[in-house]
Amino acid sequence: MAEPNITMWKKSSDEFYSKWNFPNCVGAIDGKHIRLKKPALSGATYWNYKGYCSIILLAVVDANGRFLVIDVGSFGGCSDGGIFRESQFGKLLIEKKLHLTAPIRIPQTEQLIPPVCS
Repeated sequence: MAEPNITMWKKSSDEFYSKWNFPNCVGAIDGKHIRLKKPALSGATYWNYKGYCSIILLAVVDANGRFLVIDVGSFGGCSDGGIFRESQFGKLLIEKKLHLTAPIRIPQTEQLIPPVCS
C-alpha cells in the first residue's frame, strides 16, 4: 500500500465533495474487531467489551470505499482513543506529518475548515 501523500489526500477530498457533498473530507475512518482464539498467557489483553478476544483493524477509506490506510494489531481490550493514538496514522496526524490538504473555504461562505477524517 502506498504511503499517503498530499496528492492522494487531495484526490480523496475531491471525491468526497463530488460524491457526498462533504467538503475537505480526506477519508472515513473506522475500526473492526477481528475475533481470535485467546493466545496463551495473554490474560485479559485481547478481551474486548463485546465479550471475546480480538485484535483491531483500523482503516481509512476514500469516498468509494477504497482503503487508503490500514493498521492491524492493536489489542481488543484497548479503548478507541488508545488504538487511534498508538496507530501509525494517529501518530502522524497528531504530529502533523500526514501532509494533508490545506484548509478550504466552505462553499458560499467565508469560513475556513481544516481537512477532516470522518
